[in-house]
Amino acid sequence: MTGEIRTINLILMVIGLAIAIMGLVQVFISRNIEKKTRRFFFLLFAILDLYVLCLLTRELTYSRQDNAFWPILSQIVFFGQAFFASVLTVIITAFLLYQSGETKWRRSPFFIISLGFWLVYIALLISNLFTKAIYSVDQYNNYSRGPLFPILVAPTLLIMALNLLAVFVKRKSLTKNQRYAFVVYAVFPMVAMIIQSRLLGIHLIALSSVIAAVFMLILIISDQTERYYIKEAENSRLKLDILLAQIQPHFLYNSLITIRHICGEDSAKAQEALDIFVEYLRHNMDSLTTDRLVDFLTELEHVKGYLALQKLRFGDELNVEYYLETTDFKIPTLTLQPLVENAVTYGIRKKNSGKGTVIIRTRFFGDIVELSVEDDGPGFSYDKNEAISLAEGNKSHVGLANVRERIESICGGELIIDSEPGKGTRAVIRLERSEK
Repeated sequence: MTGEIRTINLILMVIGLAIAIMGLVQVFISRNIEKKTRRFFFLLFAILDLYVLCLLTRELTYSRQDNAFWPILSQIVFFGQAFFASVLTVIITAFLLYQSGETKWRRSPFFIISLGFWLVYIALLISNLFTKAIYSVDQYNNYSRGPLFPILVAPTLLIMALNLLAVFVKRKSLTKNQRYAFVVYAVFPMVAMIIQSRLLGIHLIALSSVIAAVFMLILIISDQTERYYIKEAENSRLKLDILLAQIQPHFLYNSLITIRHICGEDSAKAQEALDIFVEYLRHNMDSLTTDRLVDFLTELEHVKGYLALQKLRFGDELNVEYYLETTDFKIPTLTLQPLVENAVTYGIRKKNSGKGTVIIRTRFFGDIVELSVEDDGPGFSYDKNEAISLAEGNKSHVGLANVRERIESICGGELIIDSEPGKGTRAVIRLERSEK
């Protein structure tokens, strides 16, 4: 290898390593990358760093011939660069399938075939340690290609071609940015591999892989950022829907009628009722300006205000019990109150007697918090294949559907409805415990 080629390679490898490290840093600082996508890019850039580092090590030690250590080191870094370069192609196949929506991508024919080609590549690489038919490093630390070198290139080229085919087949399941990203990552290294096989000694594959990875990162981040803001807009819309579902005209009307009735009997109690009513409305309006998690006790105080107003209307006909094993957790705002309102309106008040008990309960199961609202009302037939199925119809209970969506989208929790005719209803929120 001439000194000029070595200088070119050193420049290419230093640039490639710097870009790969910056890509790794970008993965850490980007906030809008989905968790599994972040893991993929961390793995991708980590392997790219190792790949380029192997090439750089070889370039820096190429002329060292003073003892037997250098040929051994060269053998190691040659094997390492070939191994890491091949791993990248299979990772891209897996990530492509995941991005297209395949949850069981390991069973996909594309991944199985890609993995098969990779295993052939690894078998050839390992066999070369004994045969030296693909490449070799002599005792003077000189590298040379063997007669079977083109065979080693074939499996990785086939995997890249397979990835291009997968992009075409899955094109309707991929966004435009995703299609561009995977096509570029397949084409750039493939072209560089063909050129490098003709230009002995010039390391183009590594730099092209790093540039393609950065291009992919930019497109995927752009794609997921767009989705993030769309999701934020949807969450805002859901909050408005919840508020409208909660501040129902009949509730406002009945509350004001109750307060007016109290005014004629007990002015001090009427003042107390007005204070509770104003605080209840204020909490609902404040909830429009935040989509963060709030302390459970804050949400509970709001619910107690609602229940106090209902007690003013129904007196001893409405009984409320609290069994709170824990209050040290956070929940999305305006998620407990709709469950309590349904327990009162469609549970207790639907009984023939109009009397009953609402139970609010909290407890821990390891790292899982369970918050439940129970009533001893008439219950209803619940179809688990539907999101919400109530006897009075979904339209009257849009608040529950919104609670389910908010819990899933904001904190990854779940809402479970357990009810049978004649046995009451139990609504359960399960979510991971949030740090204070």
